[in-house]
Order: sequence, then structure tokens, then C-alpha cells
Amino acid sequence: RSPDPNWSPESAEVGPLFESDLARMVPSSTRNWIAVKAVQQTRLNKMKGINKMKTRTNLKSSSRPHLASLALLIATVSLLALAPPAARAGTETPFHANFITQFETVLEFPILHVTVDGQGQATHMGKTSAFTDDQIANLLDGSGSATYTLTAANGDTLILALVVQPGGNINVEGGVIFSGDYSVAGGTGRFSGATGGGIFAGSALFLDETDGIGCFAVVGTISN
Repeated sequence: RSPDPNWSPESAEVGPLFESDLARMVPSSTRNWIAVKAVQQTRLNKMKGINKMKTRTNLKSSSRPHLASLALLIATVSLLALAPPAARAGTETPFHANFITQFETVLEFPILHVTVDGQGQATHMGKTSAFTDDQIANLLDGSGSATYTLTAANGDTLILALVVQPGGNINVEGGVIFSGDYSVAGGTGRFSGATGGGIFAGSALFLDETDGIGCFAVVGTISN
């Protein structure tokens, strides 16, 4: 019999025969094992995809507090960069200070009462502590005030009266940024009778419902 000139390995007859022979060469138990492994691999791939999605979600979630802190610090630095040049007239001399703080709050709506304890540096004072137990923030209009006592290493104190105008407290995710004006309200030791003033800015980040950490800085002048 003459061979069919149109015959080829890809013909429709040979394909099914080849597949059938291959299937017979593989035991049924092996075929079942392959099927089970295929299903398991599919499930594993799906689980890996879910875990990757969870990991990305957790990374985004955990990064939020850090992003909030970074935003607060950037805002503080930006506000202080706008400080006017220190006055040089008379006996006025430049004054600036910066502090890292811890705070506790008590809410009597709409007033938030804040106690702040901080450590930092100040010109003419060196290493300095800052404390207030009369800071308030109006949650309705964003205004506030506080009287801070700055204490130098030698015990000399400087009193700063801070005022935040309405809108000066700005809520951000996880905390608040604030800015305003301050005036020097005397002191003790070499700061007895001191006057002066300037601007301040700061930020606060809540660690739980009532307590948190923050920072603030003041830039201005002081005179005796």
C-alpha cells in the first residue's frame, strides 16, 4: 500500500492515539497523585497571593504612625523657618529654645487640659527643662494657651506665656500641630524682670487616648 502523501505526525488520527498511549503508560495512582498535587499547588499559590496582600497592607498600616510623626516634625521646622529676624535694638538679644516633651491630657469638652514635661536646650540657659500644668486647647475653635516654666541647670527660671489663636491647633492623623506667639513674663535669678517675645511652633503625637509625646520650639528675643 502506498503511503499517504498527506500523512504527518500532527495528523488528527495520530494525536489522539499518542495521547491515549501516554495515558496508559502512566499508572492511575500516579495520575491521581499528579492531580492532587496540582490542586494543592493551586491552593498554595492562592495563599501566597493572600499573604502578600496582607503583608503589603500591614506595611502600609504600620508606616502610618511614622508618616504622621514625620509630617508633624516637618510642619514644626517649616513654621519656625518663617520666624522674623530677631530684633537687635536696645538690650534685646536673640533667644531660641527647643524641647522634646511628654504629655498627659484630661478632657472637659470642649477644653482639653494638658500637662507637659520636656527637656531641651535654650540660649543663655544651656540644658533646660520645660514644664506646664495649665495648658489648654479649645477643641471647637483650635485656640489655646499655656504658661511654661523653663529651668536652667543652675536653677534660674524663665517664664513664657504662650497663646494659640483660633485655628492655631490643626488636627492631623494621630496628633496635632500648633503655632502661635509667646511673651516673656519674667523669671528668677539672672532672668528676674526679663521681657521679650516671639513665635513658637510644635507638634504632638498621641500614643494612646490621653498620653503622648511631642516637641516644640520658640524663636524670638529676650531682654532685662
